[in-house]
Amino acid sequence: MIRAFFKWTGIALLALIAVSLIGYLTNKTYMDRYLRMAVSQARGLSQQAEWYDPVDKVPSAEAAPLPVAPEAARTIDLAALKAARDYAASKDSYGFVVWQGGSIQEASYFQGFDRNRLIASKSMAKMVVGLVIGRAIEQGHIKSVDQPVSDFITEWRGTPKAKSTIRQFLQNSSGISRFDYSNNWPWSQTMREYIGEHHEDLLINETEYQYEPGTEYDYSMITSDMLAIVIERATKQRYADYVGKNLLQPIGAQGGTVYINRPGGVAHSGCCMMLPAESFIRLGVLMAQDGVWDGQQILPKGWVRETITPSPANPKWGLHMWIGQPYQQRVRFFPERSQAIGVLHSEPYAADDLFLWDGSGNQAMWIVPSKNLVVLRFGNTPKPKYGQPGEWDNSKIPNLVIRGLKPDAPQGKPIP
Repeated sequence: MIRAFFKWTGIALLALIAVSLIGYLTNKTYMDRYLRMAVSQARGLSQQAEWYDPVDKVPSAEAAPLPVAPEAARTIDLAALKAARDYAASKDSYGFVVWQGGSIQEASYFQGFDRNRLIASKSMAKMVVGLVIGRAIEQGHIKSVDQPVSDFITEWRGTPKAKSTIRQFLQNSSGISRFDYSNNWPWSQTMREYIGEHHEDLLINETEYQYEPGTEYDYSMITSDMLAIVIERATKQRYADYVGKNLLQPIGAQGGTVYINRPGGVAHSGCCMMLPAESFIRLGVLMAQDGVWDGQQILPKGWVRETITPSPANPKWGLHMWIGQPYQQRVRFFPERSQAIGVLHSEPYAADDLFLWDGSGNQAMWIVPSKNLVVLRFGNTPKPKYGQPGEWDNSKIPNLVIRGLKPDAPQGKPIP
């Protein structure tokens, strides 16, 4: 009996190995990406930009760096800046940058990073595509946020999915297939959408109409990645080219890279926009200045106000943008079914008009128009984990900086 057990166990193991080998050989590109992703996570490098290929290059501007305030001219108390910098450094950060009143007040980089190295933005890329939609509206490629997505995803015409508007997609309330971030097995929809060579087929053909658009909040890579297809079909340009030439270059920002699913294929816009720190700062400044840069209207008038207006299904979420108010001690990216604890905010933000970009691993940029202030932190996922003593506090850094503003610091204007 024991001999028979080992015999059949051996046969089963060989069968499993054979099936796995066949699966690998028939999906080699996909499985190579999956294995590289797993290795990068195991080595603690998943918050870095370099593990994935192929990518499209995002065109750069040829512009001078933002001015840096000398220490004697800083508009923020040096002790406050040091406390915020020390907190960032203690939480496995790669960089901490503060802009206020027209100049960089602090730019500290750690663990081999510098101002030119690309940041793995994670879900801060969702905020980028929100601005890209605004830019496409300003340039007339899209009529308005209330235009049906099916005007561009024509495959949906005549189906229930034709009801969804761009606004509802930006509000993560599209009505289209709910997305399970917790399933990371290689055959899952989550992984196929993230690292598959033809994820546009999943987005367009495999998604389903599941709830009335506008009635539920569903933080979703499906929702955000669909917007890259909308941009490409609306502008007749590749996503990376449009972002670089029409959003980054007009504000003097450096370009970078964006993940694509195959050479010449489709870009991801729900994640994976890799830019240097200062490019993110410039995008934050653009929003703090109500969509205007050096007198040029980059985003439609009223776009920033529209962006930070709470959506019906989630008061903390606007048009692909997190909103600082109302105060919640724990803020969840996802609905009730996952991330049950949420990101800690030990106290309310010290400015009522603060809004923020936020991504996996606490990549975060806080924007305060009334204080003429933009603060960026990026790096590895801080330890300890959510809910444990000493966990990351999302209100700590911005509040230290806001309370450290000197009385004569240049003030900004709240978004009208």
